[in-house]
Amino acid sequence: MATPRNQLERELRGSHSDNDPAFENAAVGIAHVALNGRWLRVNKALAEMLGYSVDQFPEKSFLSVTHPDDHDVDLEFANQLLRGEIEQYAREKRYRRSDGTYIWASLTAGLKRDAEGRPDLFISVIEDISDRKLAEIEKAYLIEELAHRSRNLLTVFSSLISLLAPSCDSVPEFEERLLNRVHAISLSNDQLLLGEKDAASLTGLVHSQIRAFLGQDLSHVTVTGPDLRISARCAQALSLALYELTSNAFKHGALKAPDGRIAVTWTTSGTGEDAQFRFVWREISAAPQAPSGRRGFGTTVLETMSPMSVRGRAERTFEAEGIVWTLEAPFSAVVVQA
Repeated sequence: MATPRNQLERELRGSHSDNDPAFENAAVGIAHVALNGRWLRVNKALAEMLGYSVDQFPEKSFLSVTHPDDHDVDLEFANQLLRGEIEQYAREKRYRRSDGTYIWASLTAGLKRDAEGRPDLFISVIEDISDRKLAEIEKAYLIEELAHRSRNLLTVFSSLISLLAPSCDSVPEFEERLLNRVHAISLSNDQLLLGEKDAASLTGLVHSQIRAFLGQDLSHVTVTGPDLRISARCAQALSLALYELTSNAFKHGALKAPDGRIAVTWTTSGTGEDAQFRFVWREISAAPQAPSGRRGFGTTVLETMSPMSVRGRAERTFEAEGIVWTLEAPFSAVVVQA
């Protein structure tokens, strides 16, 4: 298969017959361009690539279908060819299609001279590389995303260790409590991996955290709220809070009693900069057990770590039917905008 450079060299050597099948049937775009930048001749592949008919090109210059940011570089290369400083060049640039969208293409260009050595016309070989460029962009995004999430996780783990260690009486206790919370964070990461662009489903996150304790039987739990796409920071904060709430409900709260229930709801209100997010965990039990008043690591997570992560505030109260935890935060700190 001929490379763009081979195609260019063939065109530079050729006689440029109007009926040249190699020009007309080439798999890549080929163009002859006047010294003033006007298109003289293009093949079918280039016309289809840019969304024009072959007959429309003589009305245009090569700059009219070039991204504005690429104009200066193209003109400098053209001048270098005319001055004889280079014989040909290859670069990647953006072309504007007839529908206004841009594609990435590999351009290989050279200058055809007449029998007396004077500049005659430019010849361009153009290959669409949009798919390759998209793959490169996605790869770069994934690498940056991995680095970003790794930094976030290291920050969370560092906070966990420094806050949890003083509240433990032994190394085995510290190990068990730390691993339980790491598992909660891993569930939030699962939701992030299922989501898009560093976002997780709030509904999926709540269900996964509660199922870690209850399994598939959620008959004692109601979950109500719009399925928002929340940020990684919010997902990690809520995963830790939900672990503490569910664990406490099992040990001391509503889930300890056969008739106990949990109601999880979230709502949004307001618009623009005033938009707010509100998340409520409510325990419902016929004989609720009042909290001990001890302020341990769980209290730090619920009242400090989680709200700070989303620039919000949280409150935990004991009501007639049990514990109620409320988190309020700016909508922009919680939800990933489409």
